[in-house]
Amino acid sequence: MRSWNTSWRALGALLLGLCGASAGAQVVQATWEDGTTQGWTPFGNVTLTNSAAAARSGSRSLLTTGRTATFNGPALNLTGKLVPDATYQISAWVRLPAGTPATQVRLSMQRTAGGSTSYDSVATSAAAGVTDGGWTQITGLYAFAEPAPSSLVLYVESASATAPYHLDDVTVSLVSGPPGLPPNTSGLSSNFEAGTQGWFGRGATVATTTESAHGGSQALLATGRAGSWAGPAYDVTSVMFNGSTYRISAWVKLPASAGSATAQARISLQRDAGSLTTYHTVVNSTTVGSGAWVRLQGTYPVALANTRLTLYAETGDTQPLLLDDVQISYVAPPSIEPGLPSLAQSQAAWFPVGTIGYTGGLSGVQGDLVTKHFNSLVAENEMKWSALQAQPGVFTWANADAQVAFAKARGMKLRGHTLVWHEQVPAWVFQDASGQPLTPSPAAKALVLQREVEHITAVLNHFAPHVGSFYAWDVANEVIDPAQPDCMRRSNWYLLTGTDFIDTAFRTARALLPAHVKLYYNDYSTTDVPKLACLHKLVAGMKARGVPIDGIGHQMHISLGYPTPVVVGHMVRSLASAFPGISQQVTEMDIKISDNGPFYATYEDIPPAVHAQLGYAWRNYFNTFRQLGGLIDSVTIWGQADNHTWLSSGSRAEAPLLFDTALKAKPAYWGIVDPSRLPGAALSGSITAKAGTQNARVWTLAFSNAGPGTAHGVRLAGLSLRQTGGAACAPVVRTAFPVPLGDIAAGASVSTGVSIDFTGCPALATFAVDAPFHAANGWHGDPAKGSPALTISRTNQFR
Repeated sequence: MRSWNTSWRALGALLLGLCGASAGAQVVQATWEDGTTQGWTPFGNVTLTNSAAAARSGSRSLLTTGRTATFNGPALNLTGKLVPDATYQISAWVRLPAGTPATQVRLSMQRTAGGSTSYDSVATSAAAGVTDGGWTQITGLYAFAEPAPSSLVLYVESASATAPYHLDDVTVSLVSGPPGLPPNTSGLSSNFEAGTQGWFGRGATVATTTESAHGGSQALLATGRAGSWAGPAYDVTSVMFNGSTYRISAWVKLPASAGSATAQARISLQRDAGSLTTYHTVVNSTTVGSGAWVRLQGTYPVALANTRLTLYAETGDTQPLLLDDVQISYVAPPSIEPGLPSLAQSQAAWFPVGTIGYTGGLSGVQGDLVTKHFNSLVAENEMKWSALQAQPGVFTWANADAQVAFAKARGMKLRGHTLVWHEQVPAWVFQDASGQPLTPSPAAKALVLQREVEHITAVLNHFAPHVGSFYAWDVANEVIDPAQPDCMRRSNWYLLTGTDFIDTAFRTARALLPAHVKLYYNDYSTTDVPKLACLHKLVAGMKARGVPIDGIGHQMHISLGYPTPVVVGHMVRSLASAFPGISQQVTEMDIKISDNGPFYATYEDIPPAVHAQLGYAWRNYFNTFRQLGGLIDSVTIWGQADNHTWLSSGSRAEAPLLFDTALKAKPAYWGIVDPSRLPGAALSGSITAKAGTQNARVWTLAFSNAGPGTAHGVRLAGLSLRQTGGAACAPVVRTAFPVPLGDIAAGASVSTGVSIDFTGCPALATFAVDAPFHAANGWHGDPAKGSPALTISRTNQFR
């Protein structure tokens, strides 16, 4: 399906074409040589005069006088003349009349779209400001996103509320039209085996060298670097295009002459747009030396309208630098797979499956993904206190309302998140009228509880017209600290009110919400023994006090291998047993790779074997949820796809969700929807041959992978024998376990021998055999981790 965004870009390009506009074309040119104001009008209560007292070129300019506010000045209506997502260079020359003190002058844009007005800064003069001694040019780049504004007004203002000024030679020029599909997606590959391959020296001399190479026999050496910014460069104007995303990889090192010295190397872009030049980091600085090649890599979304774009390598010093095996690859825009089974529908017999909404995450293909695969929605941040009421009594509802409207339009259920939390709550909640932190006292307690009640009341009353769509609210979030004797987190809430803030929150919410909206306490690490004990204590205390709690939310921010699905099942059952009728939900589930490594710098570095492990993990957890017989009545996954997750930060990439960064289904998705599609799901084993003497018999065990995909990290875990016939004897298995068998591709098989000493066993002795084997490093066929066993079993195997 063609998105509205794409259609608008095409329309914008058409309009530019119909207007004869091309890069560099002037949309506005004002010189005031005709003696009029040329359509410029007062912005505020000012006087505009066509003046011959000063001119930057020609003989006339526009003089602004009578200013009484900083925003007062001359203005030009540009409504309908500029299109969304196109980039323009706006330039003006300004001079003050004689005797006027210097002041900064700014070009600004008043933009009204969708019923709201914003004020965009276009460009500001240098800190020294504009003077009466000469003309100063102010220039900047300007672009705005759709929708097309109903009003667009360019105006000139200054830091001084009263300074008059002359304005001349104002231009608005098109730099680049709205970005669309790139004219080519071929990217760039440079290995320097056939010369410099278009690379040039940016303030440096470049030449190929055989001193060292990452691959092949040659690399590119940059010497004579004039500064830290100097180095090997390539004109990527026809390689990397505005509006597209690219994966960049380059290998760098210092030459042997650097000795033990190191440098901080990075990849950057120089963007020339109109007459302006800016610089942008593509891959952050990484330490390099002369001992080994280091890979600089990253994914970069180009949002740089330009007339020329130059990619270059630089360091924090001027040492010579080696470069090799540069790859620039186009990353196709994300798109969903419309033919996939719906995730939510596949689990409809057990529970709804939800995901998060976030600003910008419910439109376009992201919205399509949510609509297809989820039937429950929770705001990632937009319903938290700081998002709704950052200032006392000032509420911002737009983002939360948009998510509610999205869900209602698609018949999705809504979880409210969250009314009371120790994070993302504004400081003013715990301050007195003068802004000083409150200290514990009866008055402070009363004030904080009053603010809590007022906030919860305002929030729930606001969403009351949509209450039929809500099925749960996280009322209190993460109040437990198992390191404390009383299990309570020493938050501002607790220090000022004790546990009353919990009781007050639940009682206030219950008074405002109908019975079908369940009230939850929500927390993480609820499988940890100390945390679980505190959770039991908290809920028991609330029930003893008559606090209306309906459910417990288990966030399930977990890692691959911990906690096991078996432990999760024990935890849920223990709470159900202790509190009959209590509802339990998985509220924020994601699975990171590990707490202790290995860690991956980029998403592309995560091996297929890890994705397979995650797939089996998701299968095993969801098997557990379903087998709990209704004790889990909702599962929410804390993210839509791996392109937006709170777990990826800095140089650590994670893959914690069901869809990848391009919104394609991962093994994690298939682990829930159809585990037979997991890599190596049809892995099987058999005993195929025997050889050797009685005291050193070797049984050959064969393992075959019918697919789909590779069975990663296959290993034979053990082999046990139990005699079923013949004179009693005691065979000894001599092989050490586990036996690693490696990866087995689809359609392939691997064999291994197991050595057994049958000394003293008659020839016709028979044995029951069990030989468990695993794949995906234990997540496939490991009962301890909630995975069905994979075992070669024989009930009557002869010696």
